[in-house]
Amino acid sequence: MAGRRVETRGFASVAPPLFVESAYVRAFVLVLAPAPATCLGVLGTGCGDDASSEPGGNDLGPQQLIDAGDASSLGDAGAASDGGALYDSGVADDAGIRGDGGVADDTGIRGDGGVASDASVVVPGQVPSELVGIWQQTRGSAGDYETSSGDTFSMTSGFSVQLKIAEDGQYYFAHYASGVSSTCASVSYFDQSVGTAVLDGSTLWLHPQQRRLDVEDCANSGSWTLTTDAIPFTIQVEEARHFNGPLRTYEMHATGGPHPFDLTLLLRPPLANPPQPELPSDFVLGSDLPYTEMQGLFVGAAGTDANFYEPTTDAHYFPTLNGSPHNWLRFDGDSYETAIALQNVNSDGVCKLDVIYYEQGKALMSVLEDVGGQGSHFVGHVRFQGVAARLIARIRECDESDAELEYDLPPQTSYYRWIYFSPEAPPERIALLCDFETSEWQPLVCGDSSQFIRRN
Repeated sequence: MAGRRVETRGFASVAPPLFVESAYVRAFVLVLAPAPATCLGVLGTGCGDDASSEPGGNDLGPQQLIDAGDASSLGDAGAASDGGALYDSGVADDAGIRGDGGVADDTGIRGDGGVASDASVVVPGQVPSELVGIWQQTRGSAGDYETSSGDTFSMTSGFSVQLKIAEDGQYYFAHYASGVSSTCASVSYFDQSVGTAVLDGSTLWLHPQQRRLDVEDCANSGSWTLTTDAIPFTIQVEEARHFNGPLRTYEMHATGGPHPFDLTLLLRPPLANPPQPELPSDFVLGSDLPYTEMQGLFVGAAGTDANFYEPTTDAHYFPTLNGSPHNWLRFDGDSYETAIALQNVNSDGVCKLDVIYYEQGKALMSVLEDVGGQGSHFVGHVRFQGVAARLIARIRECDESDAELEYDLPPQTSYYRWIYFSPEAPPERIALLCDFETSEWQPLVCGDSSQFIRRN
């Protein structure tokens, strides 16, 4: 499996100044609240830092950590079942982190993961590959918000959290919350930091090189540079699925901040060796090629754009959203092809993910039932044995992390139950159902848009 970055404006080296006008809060506040009139932070870009010095007693530091349970080693990314804990502790020994969280003395890191408040001390980042990427959460309400200085307000408008982690451990963290308090009808906090991240057991330490707070309220609005003390989060990472697709991803539960976070990874990279489902015990493996009645092109709906991907040239585009699913299925002799284009895959966060998935291979079918004996409604099983697969992932509305990535995927074998209605029971259509254990990308084919109608 190979990935090709077509366009990337992603994680760059951190170099002050780090706060720059970005679309992060601009997009979010269209829903929640007016944007703070300040510069915002994105890794690798900057503008003049005109923030005033930190005011006394207004540090929004970390809260008391909540124990996430016993430590366990980091396992195979594909080993955990959906919804189960993937890991809640340390990384492999060769990651260079000792069991007590300490590293070599000359780094300036204490054994407990903390770092001296001197911002000139640069902490080397160390995170497992599962944590690399863009993590997000957006909610309309999260109850009461309490800062470390004791300020409280109810987040009736909502909050948005974003954590970007690069392969070398550099991070950008942003937490925006708005609501009302007993003394002000509109309160907002926007906490940003950039620096390096280190995973120590079940604690993700963020070591800021710069941290900034923007506040808007009725009495004390302003922008302040905060101390660069380490920020600890107790985390647990689980297998999850995006709402649309449903694509596999990870969910990170993090405690230790002003309130618990449930962050979703925007794009989980494809597995190099994805688990291959066994032949199901209740699957009837036939020897029939796709039937004559099924030869040709089927599409998701009358308004489906079936031209968004050209396999021979890899030319592609994302179709205009028109209320119709954009997916297609074609049988040609013993071969099959299928493709789907999905936009707004993720339901959480400001950054958006769009994907195109394409697969081709050989099909073997069996008929289990001629329903009602009318010769117009059939049910059976089909095995798709892939010979090639392709994924195109577009990240957009994500500032410097906008990118288009292309992956050649390992072909897999997938098992489906099919239902076919002939022209005598119009409209002529075929459905592919996920009644068996699925391969990594199979839910894209038989998920929410699993029914196809004939296109002449």
